[in-house]
Amino acid sequence: MRKIPHLRWWIALALFLAAVLNYIDRSILGMLAPTIQKDLRISDQDYASIVNWFLVAYTLAYLLSGRVVDKLGVRLSLALFVGWWSLSNALTGFAQSFRSLSVFRFMLGLGEAGGFTASPKAVSEWFPPSERGIAIGLYSVGGAVGATLAPLLVAGVA
Repeated sequence: MRKIPHLRWWIALALFLAAVLNYIDRSILGMLAPTIQKDLRISDQDYASIVNWFLVAYTLAYLLSGRVVDKLGVRLSLALFVGWWSLSNALTGFAQSFRSLSVFRFMLGLGEAGGFTASPKAVSEWFPPSERGIAIGLYSVGGAVGATLAPLLVAGVA
């Protein structure tokens, strides 16, 4: 079997891209809130409840996702989390009511938190201590990049 040169940096790039995707997923709902509220006839109070359901799920997932990572390993758990939040985000587009949007955003919260428990473990497994700060900084900046790209994507699509 041939070694992939600089594999750990490819892993860091994948973690960065996952963080970018995570924050794009999270940011877009807020930017499209007025349109979504109008389309689904959701009040400001209902929208706040939807956001709260996401945050409740996100908090619960933060508490539990570390165990999932430890049990399944970084590779499988990160694939599971990214797949879950991608499915949840796709389902958000099919929401027809306050209830369905709440469920799909709750599901999103369950998946998104896992990326931030799996990523540090991936860095600890693949990087020597002298390079861990740089690798963690790289995936951490992914959130800012995703939040910056989201308005550009929404403007282009909406």
